[in-house]
Amino acid sequence: MYSILLFDADDTILDFLKCERVALKLAMEDCGYQFKDEYIPLYSAVNLAMWKELERGEITKPFLIANRFKRFFNRAGIKEDAEPMGSQYMKRLSEQSFLLPGSKEMLETLHATGKYRLFLITNGIKATQTGRINGTGIKQLFEDIFISEEMGYEKPDVRYFNSVEERIPDFDRKSALVIGDSLTSDILGGNNARIDTVWFNAKQGVNTTPAKPTYEIRGWDELYKILEK
Repeated sequence: MYSILLFDADDTILDFLKCERVALKLAMEDCGYQFKDEYIPLYSAVNLAMWKELERGEITKPFLIANRFKRFFNRAGIKEDAEPMGSQYMKRLSEQSFLLPGSKEMLETLHATGKYRLFLITNGIKATQTGRINGTGIKQLFEDIFISEEMGYEKPDVRYFNSVEERIPDFDRKSALVIGDSLTSDILGGNNARIDTVWFNAKQGVNTTPAKPTYEIRGWDELYKILEK
C-alpha cells in the first residue's frame, strides 16, 4: 500500500534532546559561560516554544536564531551577553549525531527490502542538519533529504510538502506516508498535504491538537505491521 516513506528527523530518527544537551554544554563552555544542569530544561522550553512560533508563521527563522539565547539567558537569569552563543551553539549542534534506539536498524531493514523509497523531511538550519545527518551513517539510506531552510518553507506549511512532492520523481500521494513525532509539524503537515501519516508516539503523549494521524505507533515493530498490510 505504501512505498514512499517520508521520515521526520529529530525525535523520530535522531535523538534531538541528547544532541541539544551536549551542544548546549559545549557551546557555553566554549564561550566562557558557567554551565549548570538546570539550564537544559530552561533552554529546551525556550527553543521549542520558538520553533512552534515559527511553525505558526509568527516569527522568522533569522529572528529565532538571533533571539533564542537572549530569551534563554533572560529566563535563566544570566546577566552576560548572549550574542556569542548563537553561532557557537549551531556549530556544536552540527557535530552531534545521536540516533534514537532502533532507528538505524529500522531504516536499514526497510531499505534492504527494496520495496520502499526512503526520504528525510526536516525543519531546521541546513548547516546544522547536514552535519548531524552526515555523522549518523544513515544518509545513504535515503533517496533524498529535504531541509526546510533549502525548501523555503517550514512544516506544516502545505507549500513545504508541495515542494517535496515536486522533487520526488513519480510521486503518488496514495502510496506516500509521513512518519514523525510532531503532531503540529509532521502530522498536521501531512493532513494539509492530504498524505497519510504515522504519529511516532514513543513518549505516549495525548493528542490535544487539531492534527489527525492516520496511524499511531509507539515502536518500530508497529510500523512494520502497517507497511505489511
